[in-house]
Amino acid sequence: MKKATLAFMILLFAFSLPLQADEIVKTGINVGPLPSVAYNTDTGFQYGLLANIFFYGDGAIYPEYYHNVYVEWNRTTKGAGLAQIEYDSEYLIPGIRVTADLSNIIQQTWGFYGFNGAQSVYNASWVDEGSVAYKNRLYYAMKRNYFRFLVNFQGNITGDNFRWLGGLGFMNFNVGSVTGTNAWDTSFTDPSTLYDDFVSWGAIRESEKDGGIVSYLKAGVVYDTRDFEACPMKGMWDEFVLTAAPGFLGNEDGWLQIAAIHRQYFTVIPEDLSLTYRLGYQGVLWGKMPFYMQGMMPNSRKTVDGLGGNKTVRGIMRARMVGDGYLYGNLEARWKLVYFTLANQNFYFGINPFIDAGMVVQPYRYDRTGIPAERVDDYISGDAENIHVGYGMGIKLAMNQNMILSVDYGFAANANDGSTGLYIGLGYLY
Repeated sequence: MKKATLAFMILLFAFSLPLQADEIVKTGINVGPLPSVAYNTDTGFQYGLLANIFFYGDGAIYPEYYHNVYVEWNRTTKGAGLAQIEYDSEYLIPGIRVTADLSNIIQQTWGFYGFNGAQSVYNASWVDEGSVAYKNRLYYAMKRNYFRFLVNFQGNITGDNFRWLGGLGFMNFNVGSVTGTNAWDTSFTDPSTLYDDFVSWGAIRESEKDGGIVSYLKAGVVYDTRDFEACPMKGMWDEFVLTAAPGFLGNEDGWLQIAAIHRQYFTVIPEDLSLTYRLGYQGVLWGKMPFYMQGMMPNSRKTVDGLGGNKTVRGIMRARMVGDGYLYGNLEARWKLVYFTLANQNFYFGINPFIDAGMVVQPYRYDRTGIPAERVDDYISGDAENIHVGYGMGIKLAMNQNMILSVDYGFAANANDGSTGLYIGLGYLY
């Protein structure tokens, strides 16, 4: 993966100016606009804008905020894009924390490698244009576009640390073959993809192959003792979440999913260095989730894509591990190296070495009988699922402690999971 960003230019500019350690208490509205600029060989050049808008009021609770709105719009030269508005506040409804997300997500080249982690074979030569076995470089890709709306509520059970969680969500998926939507690419020697083959063999059901609507309800509990959300130096953040998508909400097949996440933060050097880890599990308790929901990972605030890539196991190909249930973990050190002020804003620069891991522990059930017997070994491995590992280093540039520009670079420990990944975004992983 190749990406270029203005983040490095911003860093160089910031460090070329005099440093000052005194922090300024922020008040009123603070807007942190940035260009959303990147490059990826599959999606092309990304261009757009993003902004993190904080309302600090009279500054009495700074660096905490009263309201936060995150807005992003981007497009790429080869058809991908995002339009998103997120909102977060503990003050909109007194005593209730409200988080909401309205997004339209275009993923013309979403990774699809089969199901159940190591039990699905990844043939690198099929996407290598220099190989005699070359099929096409997007063989392990599919179209996966969707509209998403979700809103979550949290309120206290006992004190500020132990809270109840409730929420609802709606998703409308439009999925299909990547070769039918990327007319710009004429390099294919074989126009089929793994998605196309799985559809023709019946491994992906006819009723699911074009996508569909998913409506769900969410309930759970949260235990949170973090000292500061954007970059905690101590405390725990635990979640237990049930997600139900019953048939009466318009879902083709009803299902019930469980997710449990534990995160903990330790101070090594006060204010400057912390050691953190995250452990997570999720699984399907009842029913059958559609194949295009495989890899969706719910938590108390939103649903993210995994397992593999920038939100879960960095360095491993996005959505490499797909199944009904997962175990995953992350270990990360966060070191704030330099503090300074610039243009009346507070900044710090830091690094975060990390190691991530995950595996499928509950396989996705699908029909394999249609796969030609002579080709089964090309797609399904007889190996048992194992632990997939990624490791690497990140850098962070934070403005007013809340808006954190993040650049992580990860390596896959096993070639069957990919090679490297570069991830540019906002905030720490957890």
